[in-house]
Amino acid sequence: MPASDRPLPDLGTFMAADTPEGPPRLGKVTAWDGELVHLQRPGGGAAWTAAPDGLRRPTEDEHALIRVLTTPVPAAATPHRTCPEPPVVLAEQAVPPAEPTPGCPTCELVAAWEQSSLRRHDYSKAADFRVEMRNHPHTEPKLRMPEVRRPRELP
Repeated sequence: MPASDRPLPDLGTFMAADTPEGPPRLGKVTAWDGELVHLQRPGGGAAWTAAPDGLRRPTEDEHALIRVLTTPVPAAATPHRTCPEPPVVLAEQAVPPAEPTPGCPTCELVAAWEQSSLRRHDYSKAADFRVEMRNHPHTEPKLRMPEVRRPRELP
């Protein structure tokens, strides 16, 4: 029987299309128009199209793979716990604000921003400013750029 006289596969059946680069593509027939058969990968995924004469019935090994890909996996049964971990106990008083280093304009500005954030009840931003103030360097840097000397003037 010529390929053009081959009957179209039924909707919902799985078909295979051989590819030159590797394993065949497997798909479930979802629709067909006059020239192309529309297929979807087993288990879902992107749809693709193929000519009807390029399709064949899957082998037993391919059917086994299709069964694996389309069988739903049941969720693991976990015991229900009302409280999986001990409750977290928060301190009654908030962490005290960081103290700015006397005479450091950067620390004073960050302390003002922290207080402003606390007044607006933005505790996350206030904590960020507190960390910034505590990490602000007040010592001489360990690495310094070498001094650039002017070249001697030529006579």
